[in-house]
Amino acid sequence: MKIYIKLTKEESSKWNSIKGAVMGNEGKMDDGDFAKVMLFRGLNGFMDDLNKAMDEMSEEEKAEILKEAGAVDDEVTLDIPVAEDEDNENSEISG
Repeated sequence: MKIYIKLTKEESSKWNSIKGAVMGNEGKMDDGDFAKVMLFRGLNGFMDDLNKAMDEMSEEEKAEILKEAGAVDDEVTLDIPVAEDEDNENSEISG
């Protein structure tokens, strides 16, 4: 996936200033890689904030939000095949 961001001259100047401050004059990271780092650091910060907010919610609030997001099922079942070995036909999977 590619994301294109068109910057004005002023925004480009600020971008280069930020990149220079972080990478220094000898930085060898191109703009695309630097943008990825900035994007993912921002997403990680966003997820940290979201998790903190969820931790502070009551169970009822969490359930309502998850329901609105369509992320709640009444029950989740997994069908995990169990390997058979020579000694025991009902081997357990340990983890």
